[in-house]
Amino acid sequence: MLGVYLRTLVMSDLARVLEWSRDEAFCLANGWPVGLPAEQLQDWFVRLLNNPPVDLVRKGIVVTAPQHPEGHLVGFVDLREVNPLEKRARLRIAIGDEIHRGQGVGYAAGLQMLEHGFTELGLERITAEVHSSNGRMLSLLEKLGFRREGVLRQHETRQGIKEDVHLFGMLREEFEPPSSKTWLETLTSQS
Repeated sequence: MLGVYLRTLVMSDLARVLEWSRDEAFCLANGWPVGLPAEQLQDWFVRLLNNPPVDLVRKGIVVTAPQHPEGHLVGFVDLREVNPLEKRARLRIAIGDEIHRGQGVGYAAGLQMLEHGFTELGLERITAEVHSSNGRMLSLLEKLGFRREGVLRQHETRQGIKEDVHLFGMLREEFEPPSSKTWLETLTSQS
């Protein structure tokens, strides 16, 4: 049985982040440059840990299993552009380990970050933006309860092709928090 929880990123996570940076699909889905030198990525990661932007909440996604009870970092989830005055932010989920993509881990992490944003940060609105080629994330946002609010047609060029960007939003009153924490332990056990 797998469990999913969020935690603060630490310097020892750099090795995992470097692994993900060599995965072209991960880089493209998350807007990272493909083939970024390890030294540049390390500099960015150290700056992020030592001097995080005030409008960013980033948590590591950890999966636990009987063979790894201490947990294994598999990705991260963000609330970006946190605006305390307008009480809004933008959600982003990145699963670095390919084996955990499409297994319910992003869903569990997303629910936890939404709960954190609406409950602990007092946000009233959380949005997300997704490229049309990222079918998994489009489905995940709908599963989390986001509403599709619009499309920016041919908005960004990715790999030489103009792509649409889909806009999603959720208001605090639309969020349905899980009724108990046991869902965290059982979400991915059915996969």
